[in-house]
Amino acid sequence: MLTRTAEVGTALGHAVAGFFIVLFSTYFFLADGSRIWAWTVRLAPRAARQRMDDSGWVAWSSLTKFVRATVLVAAVDSIGIMLVAVILGVPFVLAIGVLVFLGAFVPMVGATVAGTVAILVALVDQGPLTALLMLGGVILVQQIEGHVLQPFLMGRFVSLHPLGVILAIGCGVLVAGIVGALIAVPLAASLNAVVQHLASHTDAGDDDPEQELEEDRVEVSAAEAAPDQPGEGDSGGPPDA
Repeated sequence: MLTRTAEVGTALGHAVAGFFIVLFSTYFFLADGSRIWAWTVRLAPRAARQRMDDSGWVAWSSLTKFVRATVLVAAVDSIGIMLVAVILGVPFVLAIGVLVFLGAFVPMVGATVAGTVAILVALVDQGPLTALLMLGGVILVQQIEGHVLQPFLMGRFVSLHPLGVILAIGCGVLVAGIVGALIAVPLAASLNAVVQHLASHTDAGDDDPEQELEEDRVEVSAAEAAPDQPGEGDSGGPPDA
């Protein structure tokens, strides 16, 4: 009994400490984020600082777009399923809406799993017929999300292949459970944006050495031809007066 109490107290203490650490860190990231990032960039070698700074801003832009698109998709999923639940008279509508909203942050599977909870609530409270109607409502909302919202929002804001999304979610679940599933896709989207940015920057920079090499060849050819001109003048002698 004492061991159980100590474990619960330790877990509760860790949760409270983690909450205040996150709150404290968030405040300073918001207040001094630019200075912290500038200090981080200065840790890199001088030649790599510009690319590191550009990559950081590209990753931040991709993360911001992903969060905005996800919030819009989650809001539509939540409102749609809540409306279906209200029409069918399913209880705990607000709780279902919050659960669907949070579940939508896990792409492709989160909102569906959260919608299953609404179906189970309808089954327990009102029977199979209402549960089937709730299932139809959840499928309708998911179809709107998959064929309208995802192509226009996610496809426009974040260019990440569906296979990459699935692999990212799987790796996130294996590494950190539900929290890993929540943060895996935005991290993958940011990494994808940074890799594409660096690849395009490298491809653009690959032309410069060739141009410089060509310019060096022209200069060498001009330098080799330059001594011949005075030599021809010397062999011909000075002009007759």
